Amino acid sequence: MSGRSVPLEIGTAVGAADEHHVRVRGLDLVDDLLGELTYTEVALLAVTGRRPTPAQAKVVDAVLVSLLDHGLTPSALAARLTFWVAPEAIQGAVAAGLLGAGSVLLGSMEGCGRLLTDIAGDVAAGAAAGDAVDARLRAIVDAGERIPGLGHSLHRDGDPRAGKLLAVARAQKVAARHVEHLELVVERAAALTGKALPLNATGAAAALLLEAGVPWRLHRGFALMSRTAGLVAHIGEELESPVTPAVRAALRAASRIEPEV
Repeated sequence: MSGRSVPLEIGTAVGAADEHHVRVRGLDLVDDLLGELTYTEVALLAVTGRRPTPAQAKVVDAVLVSLLDHGLTPSALAARLTFWVAPEAIQGAVAAGLLGAGSVLLGSMEGCGRLLTDIAGDVAAGAAAGDAVDARLRAIVDAGERIPGLGHSLHRDGDPRAGKLLAVARAQKVAARHVEHLELVVERAAALTGKALPLNATGAAAALLLEAGVPWRLHRGFALMSRTAGLVAHIGEELESPVTPAVRAALRAASRIEPEV
């Protein structure tokens, strides 16, 4: 080794800051964005590198609202329990809740986004949409996996959020090929499995995010953006009406060693 240092080239197109300015995707945060664009619009700008249309921002805003909270879920409980034992670090409590965003809760949005992206790729390569959907679904079912974006453990007769999300997309004239493919997925999944598998919110959200130009690998990130606000709300409620004492009492009772008879 020569021992000579090699210059390290590091840069980003997302944002930059100096003594007097902050920029996001080349726009001045103070002059161009603050008070001019919404959080959703700036988030899309930062992620995609393009300023969204009003319609795209509207549908993504609907996605963020739809996933904000779903009751006292495991992720909400994790955040509340963590905050109880470490109240000096709210970020730790929020992080604990976000770590629960996996393939069962929230993360299925990513799986559905990938499925729809693959279907769109097959169609672009010349396959008929119905054939592309059938082939992709058959591969999932044959592998013994769940079809992402369909079914819900609570909303068994249909997720009420899903239909409204698609209605928002249609009203904003954003519903295009990904929404069309999603509707085919719902139709063909029922025929293939023989089961009623209604669309859920994460499936609809995936289609809308794709229509807005957000790649599937970042879909779970938008779920986390949304759920962060809900977790902060749960932590705020924990300060006023804590559930942790009751949970701890139940855990102590469950782990108590009973004397042998």
